[in-house]
Amino acid sequence: MSKQNISDDSEQEKRKDSALTRGWNDFINGIKNNFNDFQKSLESQSQKNKELWEKNKDKINTFLTNMKQKWDTKIQKLNSDIEKSKLETKEEWNTYKEKIKQDFKKWEEKTREDWQEGIKSFRKGFFKAYFWALFLILPVLIIIIVVLVIVNRYLGG
Repeated sequence: MSKQNISDDSEQEKRKDSALTRGWNDFINGIKNNFNDFQKSLESQSQKNKELWEKNKDKINTFLTNMKQKWDTKIQKLNSDIEKSKLETKEEWNTYKEKIKQDFKKWEEKTREDWQEGIKSFRKGFFKAYFWALFLILPVLIIIIVVLVIVNRYLGG
């Protein structure tokens, strides 16, 4: 029995080893097959995407070209509008500058005239006051001089 037990044990081990080996081999083969399937599906998807890219490449290039032309047109329009507004602004600025110069000249002339009128009126007022003072002080001075002469004659003389 011992020989038979040993052969039974070795057969069982072979079965276990063969079952384990078969399971492992099935597992590895499954992984390889799944990996190959995955690789083939990626390759086919990549090929489809490449074909779609080639097919749509002209459409994309046309779209990008049209967008560039539209963008360039809009930029040119904006540039022309800016230049136009610059010119209008420059013209408005020049007009405004001329208006300010004219206003300043008018103010300068008015100030000069006002100054001259003020000087004239000051002179007139000064001379008027001087003459009024003389007119009022002169009689008083004459009276004082007459009184001094009379007092000097009686006292001194």
